[in-house]
Order: sequence, then structure tokens, then C-alpha cells
Amino acid sequence: VEFWLGDTLRADVYVTSPSWRRARSEAGLDPALVERLARAPGVRSAGRLRQVFAEAAGRRISLSGFDAGSGGPARVRLVEGAPAEALRALRQGAVLISEPLARKARLHPGDDLPVATPAGSVRVRIAGVYSDYGNERGAALVTMDRLATLFGPGPVSNMDLTLAPGADVEREVDRLRREFRGEPLLIRSNRTLRADVLAIFEQTFAVTRLLQGVSLVIAAAGITLSLLVLARERAAELALYRALGATRGQLFQVFLGRGLGIAAGGLLLGALGGAGLALVLVRVVNRAWFGWTIDLHWPWLALLAQAAWILAAAALASLYPALRASRTPAAELSRDAL
Repeated sequence: VEFWLGDTLRADVYVTSPSWRRARSEAGLDPALVERLARAPGVRSAGRLRQVFAEAAGRRISLSGFDAGSGGPARVRLVEGAPAEALRALRQGAVLISEPLARKARLHPGDDLPVATPAGSVRVRIAGVYSDYGNERGAALVTMDRLATLFGPGPVSNMDLTLAPGADVEREVDRLRREFRGEPLLIRSNRTLRADVLAIFEQTFAVTRLLQGVSLVIAAAGITLSLLVLARERAAELALYRALGATRGQLFQVFLGRGLGIAAGGLLLGALGGAGLALVLVRVVNRAWFGWTIDLHWPWLALLAQAAWILAAAALASLYPALRASRTPAAELSRDAL
């Protein structure tokens, strides 16, 4: 997702209507405000984006139009098709489609995308396929002129502003907010928008992290219970060790090592099972269900940190059983014999 954001969010400032999240294609920017924003001091270039919902290939998709001069393929990461050829085809009326739409409808560059318009069904040539993680139903990208040809004229939905090199983006955003105070505009910097998207994405894993915490607590409780049962069942054996000269510290280390050994075995099995599950999710489930491809990246630092937490939890879970086992007296041997 971070790589996708880096490819998609390249402008310095993004402007939309406050009602964009709810109304989508019905939320537009006033043409006068669009012109004022494009001519605002410090703005080097402005890109316009218009979005509508359409029926294409038997699916309801998001169809967006962009300024032909701002470069369509430069806004997205192509997974099929060459950027230069795709841009040339776009300017001639072709379309870029998202990977979920291409995979679910089994479309490729060179095929035609049937789009239902007010004037009837129109077949648009596909110039390329781009990665998209924002809409599993599918999306498509054409030029603003082509969108107007298909669905008639309409208001601009979003704008992206590129500032002069070296400009303080956050300061410019504050200045634009003051200049357009009272207007129905939502103005955010690239950094703020990126942070908002990642925050929303991270919220989807809140339940996963909760389950991780619960499973860690349950696993630690299982280690404690197992070691307590082991200490009780082998009380005579521990007493024999004490009678032969074993110290409390040595027995303590034995049980602490057992707990860490259980955790290490669980880590090994969990790593093998987790790697297999990750491959299935990425190579099979995500492609079949959502339609998008996720590149595999092994977060070694995060994995090592989780392993350290698991071993630390196992060590804490082993402290009480190890302490109790170390206190087994040698007299326990004679009492057990009786």
C-alpha cells in the first residue's frame, strides 16, 4: 500500500469537497473555485479529476477523467502495458482499467471495455492495466475530454496542485485555507493525505492485533499450566536431583529452559505455517477474491521484534513454575517412596 501511495500521490496539495466521502460523483467543485485554485500564488500546475459511476463489463465501476496534459500513466503503477504507449492511446480515447476489474472481467490491453453511457453501450479500447487497492469492484481512467464525450460535461470532483520547487507545502496549505476560508473545500497536503490513508488502512488490522494479543496471553497461560503439571508429576524426580546435589538455581534454569524451548518450537512451527498462509493469501485468496496483487515483502525487523516478545512472554510465564519446581525438597523423594 505504501508503494501504491507513492506512485499515486505525487502532487503537493490535494483539494476536494467536504462531501466527497459520502456523495462521490455527485460532489463537485464550483468552476470558479477551480479556476481560482489553478491561478493561486505559488501553484505551478493544477490537475483536475472528475469521477462518475458507470456500468462496464457487467460491473458497476468508478470511471475517472483526468487532464490529458497531466499524464495518466504517471498517476498510476501499470502492471500491464507500456507507459508511453498507454499515454498516447489515452489521448486518442482509450482507457486504463484497474487490476481488480481486469482480473475479474478477464480483460487485457488491446481488449475492448463495454461501457454503458446515456447514449448507449460504447466499447472503449483498453490501453493498460494499473494496480489499485482502493476499489475491489473495479475502476477505470480516461481523459477528461473522453469522459465528457461519454457522459457529457460535469463538474470537477478533485484537484491536485503542484507547487514551486522548494516551497514549504504545509505553509502553502495553511495559506490556501486562509485564502479560501468559508468555501466548501477540503485542502490537504500530500503528507496529511498519505497519513490519513495509512491510518484508515491500519484500522482494518485492529482486530488482528487484538487477536494476536489474546493468543499470546493464552499461549503464555498454556506454558504456565504445562510446566506446573510437569513439576507436580515429576516431583520425585526433582527431589532425586536435589538429593544428588542439584541446586535450586539449576532446577530453576531447567524449567525456564523448558518454557523457552516450548516457545522456540512454537515460533518455528508458527513461522513455517505463517509463511505458507501468507503465500496462500497473497497468491490465491487476494487475487481470487479482491482481484489485486500484493508483492511479498518479508518484514524481518517486525518478525524479530515479535519473536522477542514471544520469548519474553514465555520466560515470564515460566518464572512461577520454575520457582515452584526449584523449591522441591529432597525429602519429597522419601515421602513419595512411602
